[in-house]
Parts: sequence; structure tokens; C-alpha cells
Amino acid sequence: MKFKHPTIRHKDISIVTEQNHEKNTTSFEHFFDRLMKLERWRELAIRPSEDSCDEDDKSLLMDEFDNLPKLERKCFNVRKRMNDNLPVMISCSSVEDDLVATQSQIPNAGLGLFYQPNSSETTIPVGKTLCYYYGHIHNFHSSKILEDKSYLMLIAGNSFVDPGPCLQIKARYINDPLNDDLVNCKFVPEPEFYRCRVVSTSPITPQTELFVSYGDMYWSQQKDKGNFFRGVTEL
Repeated sequence: MKFKHPTIRHKDISIVTEQNHEKNTTSFEHFFDRLMKLERWRELAIRPSEDSCDEDDKSLLMDEFDNLPKLERKCFNVRKRMNDNLPVMISCSSVEDDLVATQSQIPNAGLGLFYQPNSSETTIPVGKTLCYYYGHIHNFHSSKILEDKSYLMLIAGNSFVDPGPCLQIKARYINDPLNDDLVNCKFVPEPEFYRCRVVSTSPITPQTELFVSYGDMYWSQQKDKGNFFRGVTEL
């Protein structure tokens, strides 16, 4: 995705302590559960019981009839607070620390994501999980108000993720060369976790830039149609 920023390495990212991580996770889960009840109420007109309703939402129960504008605003506000508490995912990938965001080989594409291990002899095999594409969680309704949809990805059904505001998520820097011959990884949806795995589709040698296809649907919705990249011979 297009984004101009200095080179980013794992060690440059703010380290979240275990205590803060657990605190964020607890807050995130609280707002997530609260949002699910509110969205069910807004979409299906199924009111939560007074006992199950969050204290901050009980004022909505006082209305004899559902106040949809008020309920909608509440959904947006709770979703924002949930996403503001998105915990940093502890990756299970053994190669993520070796992924570095720096200037892409694609002209005018901003940053790209490169495989830069300490050992020049370490090649990533096919089928290896490299990192994860995740971020702020949205549904179709909430995604409509986003000013920048360039990082927004449909995971499944009515679930979207947007890592745009989350600079620490490395998968957001992977570019599409619009050239199938250069694509070396793919997105594998994991809707139950609101994320996609980034999986290698060909062997990846050190100093190689990761490339993935965003798909025709993505490019059909963009004003900037991207740059066809033939390879490093263009440099």
C-alpha cells in the first residue's frame, strides 16, 4: 500500500509491555462485546435485557421506541473506542522480525516490505506464514464513513479490517506489482480472528520485496490504478 515513511524495523516499533498488552486486550474485548449487542440491536431490533446491557447504554432502553439515529451514533462511538484499544498481536511467525518496511522497488509506490534476515543463506519456503494483515475492525456500515479506504480489506461476509492507522502492522506495507510473475505471497482469510495470514507462494530469498495481488475488486474502487512493475530492471 502507498505510504511514505522512513525505513521501519521491528526494533523501531514501540514495545508494548505484557501488562499493557493485557490491559488493551481486556478493554478491547469489553468494547467488542458491547458493540456486538448494539449492532444486533441496530440491525435486528433485538434489544438487550437490562441486566446484559452496559451501564453506558441503558439510557437507550428508556425510549419506548428505538431511537435509530442515537443508536447508530452509539455504535460508531463504541466501535471507535474498541479500535482505539486494538491490542498488538503477538505473531507466531518465525520470520516477521526479518521483515523490513523501506522504499519499494515500484516507482512512486512509497514503502514496501522486504525480507532482510541476518543470514544471507536463509530462504523462505513455499507455504510459510510471513505475517498477518489485521487492524481496526469494521462492517459495511461503519466502513462507509472512512475517509481513506486504501487499506480496507474484506475478510468475509460483513467483516472488514483496516490497518491504515496502525503503522506497526507490517503487512500493510506489501505492494501489488500488478504483475503475476512477481507475486510471491497471498492473503489467506481467517475470519474467526478478523485477519488474513500472509503466506508465501514461491521461495523468497533474502533482500526480496514481498508482492501480493490486491485483486480486481480492490483496483476497481481506486482512483489511482497502480503501477505495472516489470521488475528491478526498471530501476
